[in-house]
Order: sequence, then C-alpha cells, then structure tokens
Amino acid sequence: MKYIQRKEVVGKTYLSRLNKIVSGQNGFPWYFISEDISYDLATDMKFGGEEIRNTVPEKERSIGFVHMLLDQDGVESPWLPHFLPLVDAIQDTLPHTVEFFRLRLALITDIGKEGHHNCPHTDNEEDHYAALFYLHDSNGDTVFFDQYDDPNSGTVDERWHRGRNQEYTIHKRVTPEANSLFVFDGHQFHASTNPYGDHLYRVTLNINFKCDHDIFASN
Repeated sequence: MKYIQRKEVVGKTYLSRLNKIVSGQNGFPWYFISEDISYDLATDMKFGGEEIRNTVPEKERSIGFVHMLLDQDGVESPWLPHFLPLVDAIQDTLPHTVEFFRLRLALITDIGKEGHHNCPHTDNEEDHYAALFYLHDSNGDTVFFDQYDDPNSGTVDERWHRGRNQEYTIHKRVTPEANSLFVFDGHQFHASTNPYGDHLYRVTLNINFKCDHDIFASN
C-alpha cells in the first residue's frame, strides 16, 4: 500500500480555530446521517447504478454527522472559506498540483462499538486519490484493508457487489493524531472506527482529489 503521511500541516493557532468551529461554536451546522456514515445513505443513494440502502451489514453501520464543504457537483458550503488555508497547506505538502473535488467533514461518536470497524468502502468509483486530515487526537482508528477496488475488474455495479460480498483482511491501522494528514490511493478499501473511552468524538476532513501525475512516485 502506497501512502503519504504528513504531520504539523498547519499552525497551532489556526488548527485551534478550526477545532473551535467544528465544535459547533459560531453556529457551525452538522447534518445527521441516520443510515450509515461511510456512504451518506441519507443523500447518496447509489454507487454506480446500484441502490445502497439496506446493503451495509448492521454490524458495520454507524450513524454520525457530516458537513459537505465541497461536493462533486462543485457546490460550496458558506463555511468553505474558513478551511481554504488548510486546503492550501495540504496542496503544499503534495509533490504535484492536484484538483480537489470533494471535501467532507465527518463527526462520529462513541456508540459502544469498541474494536469494530465500520463499513469498508471507497469514496468514489472513478480514479482518484483520497486523504484524511485529523483535526484532533482520537482513538478511532482508520482501518486500511488489503483489498483494492480495481477499476479494470468489471463494471461499477459489479465492483460494488464484489465490495459488499468479499472478505476483508486488515493491512494497516492509522490512529488519528491532531494536525496530521494521510494520503492514499482512492481505490484502497478503508473504514473508520468509532472512538471510545475518554475520546467522545472523532472529527476528520475527508479529501478527494485528482492528479495527472503519480503523487507517490516522488515521495
């Protein structure tokens, strides 16, 4: 598995300001996802041409909250300007210029699922890179699996069925560390885990982007 990992991406004062925003102060809105946080089932009902609702096993579902800063149709949240210095800083850590096409904040809480990961998934069926920026320390790991969604292995719908029915083996776990970035191939299956114990919640910025170059080649 190829990846890029960066620490201390932005200054401490700015990071503190972002954490204050996502804590709900200043009127920042979170939107409740009642079906499953991995696929935003309340809004994104299809992967390719396949209905997603009721296909995620109960043990892999997790409710949560999201705020879409930038969606795939180019719709921007009025809160996006607060996060643009972060986006610029992320670009500066990468070896090539990229095109960001999706920026989604996600908040999950302790729901008594210690030790269980959520739904293995990819964020988009097309070729892309994915990244996670961790706003604060947490024990809700991101789990990466050995399995890979090969875009040449069939139609999007066939890939979806395979992804839902195959067995998964864990390749790597990444523990959220404040002000850190983890970049990986967007076709790599991954999953969140809910925080537990003293860590009441977990906030991440999920980033999807495209690039004409192999960003791992010069890392």
